[in-house]
Amino acid sequence: MVDVSKLAKKSLRDLTPYFHGGNVWEISEKYDIPVDQLIDFSISTNPLGAPETALKTISEHLNLIKHYPDPNPEWLLKILAKSNGVNPNNVILGNGSTELIYLFNEVFLEDGYEAVIPVPSFSEYKAAIERFGGNMTFLKCDSAKNFELNVKELEQSISKKTRIIFLCNPNSPTGVLYEKEDLLHIIRFAAKRNVLVFLDEDYIDFVDDAKRYSMAEYVNEYNNLFVLRSLTKFFGLAGVRIGFGIASPDLINVLNNVKMPWSVNSLAMFATAAAVNDVDFIKNSRLLVSKSRKEMIKLFKSIAWLKVHHSETNFLLIEVTQGKLTSTHIKEGLAKKGLLIRDCKDFDGLNNRFFRVTVRRPEENKKLIDAIKSLNKQK
Repeated sequence: MVDVSKLAKKSLRDLTPYFHGGNVWEISEKYDIPVDQLIDFSISTNPLGAPETALKTISEHLNLIKHYPDPNPEWLLKILAKSNGVNPNNVILGNGSTELIYLFNEVFLEDGYEAVIPVPSFSEYKAAIERFGGNMTFLKCDSAKNFELNVKELEQSISKKTRIIFLCNPNSPTGVLYEKEDLLHIIRFAAKRNVLVFLDEDYIDFVDDAKRYSMAEYVNEYNNLFVLRSLTKFFGLAGVRIGFGIASPDLINVLNNVKMPWSVNSLAMFATAAAVNDVDFIKNSRLLVSKSRKEMIKLFKSIAWLKVHHSETNFLLIEVTQGKLTSTHIKEGLAKKGLLIRDCKDFDGLNNRFFRVTVRRPEENKKLIDAIKSLNKQK
């Protein structure tokens, strides 16, 4: 027998996939609950699902499946550019925003260089860095200070080996929203040191005043800035896999030269075009999430043994401050009831006293709170 594990690159032999939320299939099989009866608070997507306009256009373009996707869909780049106040040559498409995270690291990070990541944050940054041989410096944000980013400490963490700073705004899983002036300061500081800033704005559409906080308008002024956007979260298109990045034309060109061909399928492209132009869906989604978030925060505050951290997006980070229940106990107890949450014990900078929940419809949020209260009584 061939020991295939020893034939793999040495740098990749010990890698394992990182856990994410949204695995309804595993829970359905484990607890014998039909998938359509599960309520998934673990994946931070729009409670309204995908826009009907996007679903309709998918069905209208099924005949295109026999063809390869458009390798350079200028028509879609123009739509995305217009909705973000940039030019088409500022936009790159990806098979979900995750592909662009890996692509960015493949292009710019190599052995001997490092990336700086304030934690806790999205685990795929770390996974992508490990895959391509880079090193990491973690900047821990303190839960007692509401996970605020210390800009001075970030500056001090940058060395001659630093290639990339990863920032998520609003940050996952904390929900913290960074001010534009702080981000501009970091981008300028990094530019002087030949360092790239990868700014993940996957959740920015949920922010009440998203355009005020997005940094997309600065990509032509600062060519070390890359802004990541997603169609998965706000527009509920997780299953068709599409995301996009916004950056200067020279940065986009470098990435496009390395990107896999045909990584975005035709149906995803048409669904995206319909979704970003659905004004009513965008308005209704923001109103629902904004109202439900405020109501959900009040409900969590009624539970004395939990602390809800302030959030500006569609999810809440909850901390267990009293008692013996851990995030894993809570996750398993709720799963038996058909309710899924995100156990945050595997996030760098967190532990088994934290879990994350997505803001859903009011009646679903109430059901979750009641179930959590009952778990503590059982314990």
